Amino acid sequence: MEQNHLIKQEEILRLPSYIKFPISKASEFEKIQTLIKKSNIHTICEEARCPNRAECYASGTATFLLGGSICSRSCAFCQVNKGRPNLINEDECIQVAEAVKVLNLRYVVLTSVARDDLPDHGASLFISTINEIRKIDSTIKIEVLTPDLWGGGQKF
Repeated sequence: MEQNHLIKQEEILRLPSYIKFPISKASEFEKIQTLIKKSNIHTICEEARCPNRAECYASGTATFLLGGSICSRSCAFCQVNKGRPNLINEDECIQVAEAVKVLNLRYVVLTSVARDDLPDHGASLFISTINEIRKIDSTIKIEVLTPDLWGGGQKF
């Protein structure tokens, strides 16, 4: 009877199945993380420390974070670093498009940190990145998740 109680308790302590990924996909996960760091680009997956990022990467999906890794707002619900953003990486759109090509992604999500410090609040980051991805392959599906782009957030 004691042993059955221990087994049930162990099952309760396990992570949900949707957080786990097969070990065979670990090398793919590492490849993508290495490419992202080496290319000086960012993903919301990494910056927000999403527990499901390996599953997305393995299925050919990534959510790129445009405008750097530091948000100009201090929203309490978000895990992205907050503070004064760095200068814009002028090659970011090309680097993201190259990563899409190398990773053979068929579905790409673009989002960004809030960039209230920029005249267009970061709108041009989306336009230039979409254009560069389209140059590589016009059939890649792109989902765009923009911040409000009007600068109404709480600033540092």
